[in-house]
Amino acid sequence: MSDAQQEVRRIIADVARAIDRRLSIEVREVPGHERLHLTLSQAGRHGEIELSAQAVLAAAENSVARNELRLRVKRAADTMLFRKMPDHRLAVKPLPPPGGHTHPRGFRR
Repeated sequence: MSDAQQEVRRIIADVARAIDRRLSIEVREVPGHERLHLTLSQAGRHGEIELSAQAVLAAAENSVARNELRLRVKRAADTMLFRKMPDHRLAVKPLPPPGGHTHPRGFRR
């Protein structure tokens, strides 16, 4: 493995550790491209993201690029852990009108 590939993996591991210690990332290179395929996993859930190797290497030198990389990985991790809210409307039963079943004012029987 070349020095650039080791540097890329170290940067990604540092960013993942900064987001969450339990977040694990598997890095694979896309053949024929300078892109990386990241597989994130945490708590039995999995997510995927693709990044360019140049963007990861730029994160080593520039704090703005590092924050952008952190935000992209964090967004993917948050999306992976997101659960849809249950539809509460299915369990709601209709209520009777307030005041019960009384006759309107002025109405006599």
